[in-house]
Amino acid sequence: DGISERATTDVIVDKIASMSCKAAVKGSQRLSLPEMEQLMKDLMKLDNPYNCPHGRPTLIVMSKYDIERKFKRIV
Repeated sequence: DGISERATTDVIVDKIASMSCKAAVKGSQRLSLPEMEQLMKDLMKLDNPYNCPHGRPTLIVMSKYDIERKFKRIV
């Protein structure tokens, strides 16, 4: 029936989301410039490149001012 099909689909989507998070690049992992460029190209091909399957952001926007502040260039 419709309810069990939806529940099965939800379970499958959740499983795929978990698998993608486990396979994702981690914060401590170093990437080469070509790997970074390819990652961004692949990300921009997605329907929603701004959030992971669990809804967390994949990108943030920072102004030059914000970056300078983070690196103590502006007090």
